[in-house]
Amino acid sequence: MKVYDGSKDVLFAFNIWDFESAMAVMEAAKETTGKVILQTSMSTYKKLPHKEFRSFVTQFSDNQGIRAWLHLDHCTDVQMLKNAVDCGWDSVMLDYSDRNLKENIEVVKQITEYVQGSDCLIEAEIGRVQGVEDNVGSREGNIATEHAIDTFMEQTNVDLIAVAFGNAHGIYEGTPDLHYNLVEYTTERYGKPFVVHGGSGLSDDVLIKLMTIQNVKKINISTDLKLAYRQGILEAKEKDLIREKGFQTTAVEECIFRSVKETAKAKLMLTENL
Repeated sequence: MKVYDGSKDVLFAFNIWDFESAMAVMEAAKETTGKVILQTSMSTYKKLPHKEFRSFVTQFSDNQGIRAWLHLDHCTDVQMLKNAVDCGWDSVMLDYSDRNLKENIEVVKQITEYVQGSDCLIEAEIGRVQGVEDNVGSREGNIATEHAIDTFMEQTNVDLIAVAFGNAHGIYEGTPDLHYNLVEYTTERYGKPFVVHGGSGLSDDVLIKLMTIQNVKKINISTDLKLAYRQGILEAKEKDLIREKGFQTTAVEECIFRSVKETAKAKLMLTENL
């Protein structure tokens, strides 16, 4: 089943980095919504055994009785993106938002043509979401315009669309000035599933407000999960589990696993407020 086929649900998408973090997120989904997207950055994709990881996610989610989709996030490498399509990723994001609008459109068209006949969906970005994730991104954001949105959407046939509306990757400095009107303009005019990047750091109230906008379907969480990993390490240190004598890797990993799982679970539970 394709992501969003016949579904009105808002899905959280978590950037994972290995098999353990993927398991933690899928267990969180089992205890909450039963549905989740696992995202791999370019750096994570490079280090994972692609076909084996695809098979693992399928089998583990089936055993848990949940739906888990795989997404390649912020990919600037066309060949890597094609490889992910060939290896069974459910959706891929071509991030050419740092290029001019014409070039962004041209390459998105090429990728859309490449995935024809497969179940893989294409995500693209209009404007430039501020912040850097896994060395991809920009310190300076570039909020989209209605003209750019119209031009892009009228010339492409993407399945998922992300728009820079004041959101940012990483940790927000101060309260973000979010242009909700751009989200509403895009969703109402074109009806495509809308992706919110930079979900980490946004308050629960803001996330819920975004999720109540029609056709907002995907909320990306990356930094919060990384910080949960760090918190797990700090917890292990507080419990004196990192001492050299009698050191047990499983005890430390249990702290990390629990922290990542609980963070993902808290985000997923927000959908109960819709």
